[in-house]
Amino acid sequence: MNEGMASGRAVLSLWKLILYIVIRTVLLLLIVTFLLSQFPEKMEARSYGIAVVVAGLCVIYLVFFLFQIRQIKNSKYPSLRAAEAIFSSAILFLAAFSAIYVLIDGTEPGSFTQDLSPFDAYYFAMTVLSTVGFGDISPVSTAARTASMIQMALDLVFIGVVVRIFAATAKKGGSKKAVADE
Repeated sequence: MNEGMASGRAVLSLWKLILYIVIRTVLLLLIVTFLLSQFPEKMEARSYGIAVVVAGLCVIYLVFFLFQIRQIKNSKYPSLRAAEAIFSSAILFLAAFSAIYVLIDGTEPGSFTQDLSPFDAYYFAMTVLSTVGFGDISPVSTAARTASMIQMALDLVFIGVVVRIFAATAKKGGSKKAVADE
């Protein structure tokens, strides 16, 4: 009877974690959407302002990445936490590039084949990541093309390295939990 209750608690614990993951992911999407919506349509910033924003976004992403690794290591369900970390990291990765695209378009109108709203910029960043490239939005200016090329290169790093690091961390965490359970 005790074994059945323990199994029931484990299943409840797993569903509780899944619910928390869904809530955290939805909150992250809402926060990203809100922050992107705060960008003004036209900006007077110079190119060094974009560089400062890029540097800041890189620091935020790195801190988030390291935090996620620690969370995976300490999780009772490391594979589930790794999946959340990959998805959350992708959301932030795309948000960072969409912010860059909005800044470029706002400081140099005509940098893309159409004016970019924050949603359009996120959509464009997603099409670059997925390599779909529908062609409805294209970079025209040197700054926009440079940012797009950087994103293309970093997309490969994201897919190859970031996903692998999270998966390896989850595997190590799962191995440690299995040894501790024995």
